[in-house]
Amino acid sequence: METGGELRGSPRGHKPWALLALLLLADRALSRARLAEHLFADADDPLGSLRWNLAELRRLLGPDATISGDPVQLDLPADAQVDALVLARGTWVEALRLPGLGRDLLEGIDPLADPAFDAWLRAERQRFAGLAAGILREAAIRALATGDASTAVDLAGRLVDLDDYDEEAHALMIRALTAAGRQAEARRHLEQTVSRLRDELGIEASATLVRAADPSTGALSVGRTAGTRATAESLMAAGEAAIAAGATEAGLETLRRAVSDAEQAADPGVLARALVAIGEAYIHGGRGMDGEGATALHQALAIAEEHGLAEQLSEATRELGYVEMLRARYDRADAWLERAVDAAPNAGLRAAALGVQGSVAVDRGQTAPAIAILERSAAEAATLQKPRLTAWAYAFLGRAHLLREELPQARGSLEKAIEAVRAAGWITFLALPQSLMGAVDLAEGKLDAASDAFDAAFALGCQIGDPCWEGMGARGIGLVKVARGDVQDGIRWLDDARIRCVRIPDAYLWIHGFCLDSLCEQAVAHGVPGADRWVSDLEALAARTGMNELLVRAHLHRAALGMGGAPQAAADFASRIDNPAVLRRVRAVSPVPA
Repeated sequence: METGGELRGSPRGHKPWALLALLLLADRALSRARLAEHLFADADDPLGSLRWNLAELRRLLGPDATISGDPVQLDLPADAQVDALVLARGTWVEALRLPGLGRDLLEGIDPLADPAFDAWLRAERQRFAGLAAGILREAAIRALATGDASTAVDLAGRLVDLDDYDEEAHALMIRALTAAGRQAEARRHLEQTVSRLRDELGIEASATLVRAADPSTGALSVGRTAGTRATAESLMAAGEAAIAAGATEAGLETLRRAVSDAEQAADPGVLARALVAIGEAYIHGGRGMDGEGATALHQALAIAEEHGLAEQLSEATRELGYVEMLRARYDRADAWLERAVDAAPNAGLRAAALGVQGSVAVDRGQTAPAIAILERSAAEAATLQKPRLTAWAYAFLGRAHLLREELPQARGSLEKAIEAVRAAGWITFLALPQSLMGAVDLAEGKLDAASDAFDAAFALGCQIGDPCWEGMGARGIGLVKVARGDVQDGIRWLDDARIRCVRIPDAYLWIHGFCLDSLCEQAVAHGVPGADRWVSDLEALAARTGMNELLVRAHLHRAALGMGGAPQAAADFASRIDNPAVLRRVRAVSPVPA
């Protein structure tokens, strides 16, 4: 704490710091009774201890801050800066200036509070660690995209320091070293990382990591050509057609030539379009190559910002938001997608951005706003005869209703999604609405129909090599087996589902959480050994990423296992979500209003 560049005297003890964190970061203002229960339950006079610690905070913050009321409200001066809030709400440029970026929230503070506060602090520490990693990753990719390889190496190194087992971070470090002309270091870093993963975790490195040291793998161009604007546009069309037909490598090579021709044509609009095209191709067709795609999109974004190209700005920010959604970095995803919607110059781009924005809201447990956003996306897509956009909107709309246990609405949306998928010929997407429809059938007790849907989704996922759709199908197969009484085989399928859906570093992480939650639910219900470990894994994943509904569900599982403080923690985190189905479960176990 400092004022005017001068450090203020620290408060006595750890409790004032814990109290300050609650007042600044809790999702809602907390009553004095709740604050006392969290932090001072063991005191002879809990409310008196709270009053003393509030007085300590007033002394620490100075006369320009006010702390008053019940629930307690903290108001800081307009020019006050809080590092945690900058990290949560600011830009990556602002966050990089924070001297404590990457350090733990309340580092070194152990307030000896109640289990519910311990759960809150544990979750917030994980959330801010995830935010710090996201900031460093985004800044490193931006530096790489703008040709500042040296800065990219420094930032990627800081990212690796945060989590030495994060393959995505190591792949970025290797790509940055390669871009900086330090190929020998890149190869050495790769070899050391592969050995560490094998020796310490017993796993083999992913293809994404292994190919990061090959500069040709993620190349955005083929070098100098004698291209023109016309040849660049022709190559773009041919490359996108090849990608759509499933000829990924041929399509990427054609798009690299398109980028080269666009560079030679010296036309910013064409170059931005070519970079967006290859960025999208890497992300949607290049399995495990989201990092290369994000680099291309950042290059496109820089050109679009400089030259006022609204269409490319909207497309680039939408796709960057989509990448952040996949990796469950939701604060960054929201920031990108808000820009994409605002910049969209036409209804098609607006519908596309809204579709991803609505999906993020579902992931975060904000189902009511998500439904409104997705309905708007579907309505705009319908006027444009864009069945892919329609399919996306209705598939995720169906997911929102399914999670809310609104089964008729879920079925209606998913029927429309499947119809639009078939109209678009978008068979690679079919497994998602199929598996969600299977979940509706299962919830309605239609086991045969559910089994058929899950089997079809799993087979399609395996055929096209999509780990996310494989995981969704395997999850459903496991749940059907449990419903038919084969608990042991069902648990085996559920365990397989949560593993197979993340076998590439840039898979859709929410599906991993969704599969893990089902495994936890069934393992707890049937007394399977290891259930507590799976629940801890779910809590850690949900807390770090902001999957708030799954975080609440993790604490409901902990409550079912009889763990202390879990009902209260579930109620505390329930203020972040609006899913009535989950909130009913919270109210059933918690004495604290949700």
